[in-house]
Amino acid sequence: MAQRDLEAALQLLAERAQYITGASGAAIALLADSKMICRASAGPSAPARGTEVQVTSGLTGESVRTRQVLRSDDAETDSRVNHESCRMLGIKSVMVVPLVREPEVIGVFVLLADRANAFEERDVTALERLAEMVQTGVEHADAAQRARQEIAAPQKASPVAPEPSEMEKGNPTTPVSLAVSEAQDPSAGASDHSAPARARELNKVRACEACGFPVSEGRILCLDCEAARISGDLPAPLASSQVPAFLASFEGRKQKTWLGSHIYTIGTVLIVVLTVVLLVLRLR
Repeated sequence: MAQRDLEAALQLLAERAQYITGASGAAIALLADSKMICRASAGPSAPARGTEVQVTSGLTGESVRTRQVLRSDDAETDSRVNHESCRMLGIKSVMVVPLVREPEVIGVFVLLADRANAFEERDVTALERLAEMVQTGVEHADAAQRARQEIAAPQKASPVAPEPSEMEKGNPTTPVSLAVSEAQDPSAGASDHSAPARARELNKVRACEACGFPVSEGRILCLDCEAARISGDLPAPLASSQVPAFLASFEGRKQKTWLGSHIYTIGTVLIVVLTVVLLVLRLR
């Protein structure tokens, strides 16, 4: 798709260049396998699409070698031009813009005219801007091609999963069930090569002897209980039904008085009483 879009864009630019400069022919050639192949052609003087454009001699070759915009106002007297080819095609003026992308010239944009002094400076500026559009189109097409190759490469590199063996088919402990059992019970999946490492990490976790808060390896008290011990206020170790000290403040918030637990009932009664009083006063 990117290449088809590029071909359409190049043809449109060639036709636009011929129209705005009044040239009898316009062509865009791009480098392909060390050859400059015509990819877009407009006008009777332009070479056909798919033909090779010679860049080893003539004005086109000079433009590629110097990487400069070159113009010939009279092909009959200009020594840089192939006189025989120009006479055969009836070409009197030539202009060439090299398409440069470091470190090489990737193509040429050529204008041909059947009259001398056909091109002016404004035509040079216009062709240079059109040449920039050609380079942008080529870069976008190349980027799309690279993206396609990068997407296709992982698919080719990814191996096909082997069929499970008879033993694996009969074994109810599949990798998924093993992962689930390990999540539920850290001791599960001991056959896994990473299970001992996970078990060692879990064994490093301890509980504070006073409040039950998790502490790291080598500690018996959390920071709060350790500070309480230093101040002499450390409580006794927890019984199984006791609330840890670090939750005591939250647990205390749950203990409400009778008034606090019936606050909505009391409020409803007060509203009803006030409503009755207001109605009695109004009737009097």
